Amino acid sequence: MSRKKCLSVLLLMVFVLTLAVGCGQQTGGDNKGGKEGAEGAYPLTMTDAAGREVTLEARPERIVSLMPSLTEIVFALEADERLVGVTSYCDYPEAAKEKEDVGDLFNLNTEKILSLEPDLVLVGKSETLQDSMEFLEEAGVPYFVVDPQTLDEIEESILTVAELIDAKEEGEALVTQLRADRAAFEEKVAAIPAEERPNVFVLLDTEALYTVGDGEYLSEMITVAGGNNVAAEIGAGYFQISEEKLLEIDPDIIINTFPMRDQVMAKEAWQDLSAIKNKRVYDVESNAVSRPGPRYVQGLEELYKVFTAK
Repeated sequence: MSRKKCLSVLLLMVFVLTLAVGCGQQTGGDNKGGKEGAEGAYPLTMTDAAGREVTLEARPERIVSLMPSLTEIVFALEADERLVGVTSYCDYPEAAKEKEDVGDLFNLNTEKILSLEPDLVLVGKSETLQDSMEFLEEAGVPYFVVDPQTLDEIEESILTVAELIDAKEEGEALVTQLRADRAAFEEKVAAIPAEERPNVFVLLDTEALYTVGDGEYLSEMITVAGGNNVAAEIGAGYFQISEEKLLEIDPDIIINTFPMRDQVMAKEAWQDLSAIKNKRVYDVESNAVSRPGPRYVQGLEELYKVFTAK
């Protein structure tokens, strides 16, 4: 996939999928289903990230995922045998590529989705994407919106999906492990003196200069991993800055979520930046860092290695 197309996908995910963040987060919400277990838990009603009450009459046996992070969650919950369709960007784990391709976030194949006869579709929070879910409503197919915006909410979203698909035991075990790994990681990072924490700038594109500010989980990841996200002091969400502002910020480290280090290092106008002069420009593994899913601790570890590199 070209870098330009990858950038388009990321910008869709970080802009379109966050237009309505302030409208409330999903919770494990309003379980009206009764007893534990597959036989007694359904019908099950839960509230999704869009504030919709979604009722499942029975345990989902044919699941379609329309977000890579949600696909990873289903696999991590060991429910992938029930996953019948994914998007073309769902590339992890490797087995996800063997699932039926239902298109991408720009061009969903609605006929293919319906032909798979899903009894649950997992969706990211996006006004554009949700507008296109009308075909599911008309067909009577339930869909559930998931939209974690913090590390805590990533864990909660795993528990929510686990309850939704009758994988609560797997979900609780996974989140328990994630919380333990995160606690151990944070203890390690706590040893870094405040004055040694680098000022970090996340670069999403070398031309448009999009970055991530306050209120996004990627910004929180930078903080938890031992850095200071300098863009968090400028704005919230994902936004564009000027080249003059970047030169004024003069970050210690520039993080690229796509392979473009060589381009950054070659920018003639940026040669006086501390990150350039000290060769502290890094390409990081985008999926682990950018996807709000079960690999977020791996993303934290990668950022930590970058921040502590000498």
